Amino acid sequence: MCLVFLATSCAGERVIGINERIHHDDFEYKATHLTVTDTIGSGENQKKASGRFCVVTFEVENRAKRVVHEWDNQIAYAVDDQGRKCENQPGLQALLNTVQPFNLAPRHVTAVGTIETTQLVFDLPANSAHPYLMVRGETLMGDVFDGGAFAKTKVRLF
Repeated sequence: MCLVFLATSCAGERVIGINERIHHDDFEYKATHLTVTDTIGSGENQKKASGRFCVVTFEVENRAKRVVHEWDNQIAYAVDDQGRKCENQPGLQALLNTVQPFNLAPRHVTAVGTIETTQLVFDLPANSAHPYLMVRGETLMGDVFDGGAFAKTKVRLF
């Protein structure tokens, strides 16, 4: 048992693409769509990116039998080839929701057997050549045998 745990916990990073799943215990995450833009909003409320905005449609599927999945908009972050981390921008999410309504909520509770999506907004540096989306969370019982692979999986954004 110890050898299995050591072998799986030493697993390296994995790079996947849009619409590929990240497995986290009884939950599945995936980035289903990506939009890159220089601005969000319209008129007086329009905001310009300091680099470029990366809007990711993020999906959470609860495959558990009995447990809801509670998560918030900081579940994912972007990281580039230089190791720079970019967090989701709640103010820009709210602005995006005014022109393109989506499931905006500060916290999500995904019921058993359901799927929820939201839009995450990252302001990536203009010189980010290879940005990735990564998820965070606690290591749960179902993550033990794959060594917490969810935390080592990168979604190639472009």
